[in-house]
Amino acid sequence: MTTKIKVHKKFGFVEIDDERISATCDAFFKWKDLNTFIKSVSRRGINIPDAISEPLGCYCMGYKWNRGDKVGDATDAQGRKIEFKATSNFERDLSSFGPKAVFDNLVFLRFNLSDNKLHIYDLNINSKELGKYPANSTQTIQEQKELRRRPHVSLIELFIKDENDEERKADVVFDIRRCKIIEDNRK
Repeated sequence: MTTKIKVHKKFGFVEIDDERISATCDAFFKWKDLNTFIKSVSRRGINIPDAISEPLGCYCMGYKWNRGDKVGDATDAQGRKIEFKATSNFERDLSSFGPKAVFDNLVFLRFNLSDNKLHIYDLNINSKELGKYPANSTQTIQEQKELRRRPHVSLIELFIKDENDEERKADVVFDIRRCKIIEDNRK
């Protein structure tokens, strides 16, 4: 007789408390060690898992992490759907958006692996507004989504750097080693 083991539990919204953020910071350093090894034997590293980036974003921004069947990575206090995009390459990024991606606010998580800090940018843009931005020289993000493509864009180029290559200040900077917010520029 075989026993079936229930692998997945049904979750809803999860609040990231001190215990969870501490475990997530520990997981970050395990991922970073693995990524360093992979990069030493391969041309590319491995993407930072959403199980690390999303709880860090939720903790810093005061969101609830969506682990259930609702749309969006997180939910804010007003019930808006939050979409996180993350990069572990501080100098450049490439984010993709699925054809059915719908969200109320986009938040960019930019990891600096050399100093173990996370820079968070609340882009204050929804999926409809984002769709108006160029995906390439001839199509917008929305036009590509309508063709059932996954447009790839640099959020650093679109929203972080200006035309003079100056960077906007992060809304929040989180020190992963110390497991705490060290800079909060939100108004």
